[in-house]
Amino acid sequence: MLSWGLEGGETGIQRFRSRFREEGVMASSNLKTIQALHRAFNDRDWEAMAGPVAESCIWSDARGIEYKGPEAYAKEYAKGWIDAFSDGKITNPRYYDAGDTVVAEFVGAGTNDGPLGPMPATNRKVNVPYCEIFHFDTEGKVIRGSSYFDMFGLMVQLGHASPPG
Repeated sequence: MLSWGLEGGETGIQRFRSRFREEGVMASSNLKTIQALHRAFNDRDWEAMAGPVAESCIWSDARGIEYKGPEAYAKEYAKGWIDAFSDGKITNPRYYDAGDTVVAEFVGAGTNDGPLGPMPATNRKVNVPYCEIFHFDTEGKVIRGSSYFDMFGLMVQLGHASPPG
């Protein structure tokens, strides 16, 4: 079991599981895992985000960058978005449960108040369509995943590109 050094000996996965809430519908444990992971993102709970991610997990983002393991997923990939959009939230989520694969579509919303890669903050609000695909092992850990978003739309909203036409 992974231990993230939390007080009282609580492990990251225990903390993560304690965040589960019943959603009022039947859902697989993998689907509930992603719903809880997204709540953890919105709450800035990086420990809970790392909890269900396998040490061997490879996460690929839309830019082709790969992140390996729970710490890289939570504290580099996910927190990287918050560094650029401190009020960033996952909004309007829709989830598709396919057993050992869960797909999440949502809108990433926030204000660009920090650098986004080499680009300075613009202080503009954005709403970007986003898709994440999570693959699970038989233990319920995320072993692989990828994310896709409208990069051009994001650049237009930030003022770094002009809309077509």
